[in-house]
Amino acid sequence: MKLLIPTDGSMYSSNAAKVAAKIAQNHDYRLIVLHVVPDKGFSRKTWQKKGADSVISTITDILTEAGCDEDRIDTIIEDGSAPEKIVEIARNEGVDRIVIGTQGKNGLKKIVGSVTEKVLQISDVLVLVVPPNYTA
Repeated sequence: MKLLIPTDGSMYSSNAAKVAAKIAQNHDYRLIVLHVVPDKGFSRKTWQKKGADSVISTITDILTEAGCDEDRIDTIIEDGSAPEKIVEIARNEGVDRIVIGTQGKNGLKKIVGSVTEKVLQISDVLVLVVPPNYTA
C-alpha cells in the first residue's frame, strides 16, 4: 500500500502521520511525505527551503518513531498550490490513499480545512481525513 501524507507542519499533519504509520504497519507499504511551498512567482528562498526540510523531518521522525522503516519513506518538496500538487503527486506516484489532517476554522472549514476541502473535491484517489481530536 502506498500512502501520501501531505504536511504543513501543523499538529493536524502530525496526527495524520500517526494514522498513516498505523495503517502502514498492517501492509506492505511505501510512505510519501509531501510538503508544498506556496508559489508566489519567485524562486524558493533559503528560509523556505530550511522550513520545508524541517517540516518534512518532523513527519519522518514521527513515522520512524511509530515503527516505520526509514527506507520505505520518500519525501517530496514542491512549489505551487497545495491542493493541486497533492492530487498531482498522488496520481503521479500511484498512491492508494491520501492521509491528510484537518484544521479548525469557521463553518465547513471548522471541520475540514480549505486545503483538505479542495483535495476532497478534486482527488480521484481515496482520501482519509483525520479529525483534529483524533489520537493515534
